[in-house]
Amino acid sequence: MLCTKILVVPASFSVLHLGLVIAQAFTLMLPITFSGLTLIVCMRKGWLAKLDVPLDAGLQLRGAPLIGRSKSVRSLVIYLIVAPVVTAVLHLISLQTDLVAPVYKANPWVLGPLVTTAYLLGEIINSFIKRRLGIATSGQVVGSGAGRIQAIFDNIDGMLTSGLVFIFIYGVPTEVLIASFVLAIVTHLSTDALMRRLHLKRK
Repeated sequence: MLCTKILVVPASFSVLHLGLVIAQAFTLMLPITFSGLTLIVCMRKGWLAKLDVPLDAGLQLRGAPLIGRSKSVRSLVIYLIVAPVVTAVLHLISLQTDLVAPVYKANPWVLGPLVTTAYLLGEIINSFIKRRLGIATSGQVVGSGAGRIQAIFDNIDGMLTSGLVFIFIYGVPTEVLIASFVLAIVTHLSTDALMRRLHLKRK
């Protein structure tokens, strides 16, 4: 009799793998998340207020701001300080456990600034495009297709550019990047709602 062997993969294997992917995806977004939360605290407390000047220095293009006030020197400084520090901490933890994304085993003082700069660049590009379309800072074209598209890009602009760095320069697995992408969108929406609740951002 011909016997066919069937390889049975324990259910725990897939569950453990999924858990590992989610854990690594969560750590992937921590540098930007901590930077964003630090910015909210600084805005709420009025810390570093002297740096709250627009990155475009008030320059205009065809009568509209180049970027707008939402992208300030204060946000740039906070992100470029906090994100690399968080990356350095994750680097140390990654040497002890697989729950942290393996990408953090890379030089943190290169990885941190590179990913953060890419993230901020994505937001700046989005703001530049919005100003050209006549969309006010933190405003939305409500009830239109353009408004819905703009709202989507408001939530994923920095993620797209930083994701390119993660996947093409550091080879982060696609499944981890996608999971992190989903988690980051939820986090971004939450912090956005928090900033509006604290009157730090217009509705």
